[in-house]
Amino acid sequence: MPDEMIADYDVRSPASRTLLTVFGTLLAVGLFAAAILGISVAMKDTKTSTSLIEMGDSVQIVVNATTADIRVVEGADDVVKVTAKVTSGLRKTDFLIGRKGDEIKVISGCTTWLSPGCGVSLTLSVPKNIPIVVNTTSGDVTADSLVQGVLTVSTTSGDIKVGGLTVDEFSAESNSGDVDASFATQPFAFKALTKSGDILASVPSGDRTYAVMVESKSGDVKSAIDSDEDGQGFVRATSDSGDIDLRTG
Repeated sequence: MPDEMIADYDVRSPASRTLLTVFGTLLAVGLFAAAILGISVAMKDTKTSTSLIEMGDSVQIVVNATTADIRVVEGADDVVKVTAKVTSGLRKTDFLIGRKGDEIKVISGCTTWLSPGCGVSLTLSVPKNIPIVVNTTSGDVTADSLVQGVLTVSTTSGDIKVGGLTVDEFSAESNSGDVDASFATQPFAFKALTKSGDILASVPSGDRTYAVMVESKSGDVKSAIDSDEDGQGFVRATSDSGDIDLRTG
């Protein structure tokens, strides 16, 4: 007489079945993500465009951007040259640029998880001796060897890094980004404000002395710049929780 089958029965424990289900789901998600990444990398494309903006009667340059990274360099007189590198992947990166009076407005954005490495990078070649204001949300801002004038940079979460400056005044503000500044000659004023970002600056020694205010509520503070309340310039570096390191060169 053949054996009688009463019922099918899975001898695995409920915990084992749950783990296998979770593992299978994670494996499927991982394979899907890998496929998306591979397609996006294969479709990755960078396009470059250049715009020339006549200064006319403008007395300053104001750049308001969203997520674009911005590099500021010295350029020709009376013309702002904007070179944009727009990188797209599986989805196209949004990029718009326009001007109204003194303001240059840049709107950009992309879906990074669908298009790794996507984004917008701008290089601004600006005239000498004209005040420059750069505001971004999450983009990083860098500047190299600017001569004279006033540079003001504000970001929400981007880092600010400037080097070789000979400007009269540099002001930097970031909520969670770091500020890294070095000067080729003594400025009249340097101001840096962060909430959780670190501040590192190098100011050359020279004839000019500074009224110095350095404060961090919970971060470490170091300053090699002697404070002179009657100084010809001023240095202010404040942070809620970031470290501050001011050096002389």
